[in-house]
Amino acid sequence: MSYKGCIIPEDLLYDLEYHVWVRLDSGVAVVGATSPGQAYAGEMIFIKIKDIGTKVERGAIVATIESAKYMGPMRAPLSGTLVEVNEQVKANPTLVNEDPYQNWVVKLKPENLEDQLKLLTPGKEAVEKYKPIIDEWGIECTG
Repeated sequence: MSYKGCIIPEDLLYDLEYHVWVRLDSGVAVVGATSPGQAYAGEMIFIKIKDIGTKVERGAIVATIESAKYMGPMRAPLSGTLVEVNEQVKANPTLVNEDPYQNWVVKLKPENLEDQLKLLTPGKEAVEKYKPIIDEWGIECTG
């Protein structure tokens, strides 16, 4: 699904508070910035990602992002342990702007996965909930 150029894949899960998406892959949560989130932030200039093995609670910082219009945290949508960092994104943060769903940031091994999944918004529902956010932010996405 797309709204004002912002792509919101219906097969993903979303944390609409932190503007990150989650894709489950064999019990591991692949996490990245949403299309509206990266568009609002602008061109990514720098990203510092926590180390593999770091345990995080939902809402904790997994990365710090510096962009054209934003400097601040990327937060964990789930509690768990970082098991992989996208080194390509770390070396070239603008990849997130080019394709936010291909260029994930971290992979987490979630704790109590079934309980935590209830905290995320399914794709079809996220599409509708993102429309007013995109309108409020006044953005047109390119990625």
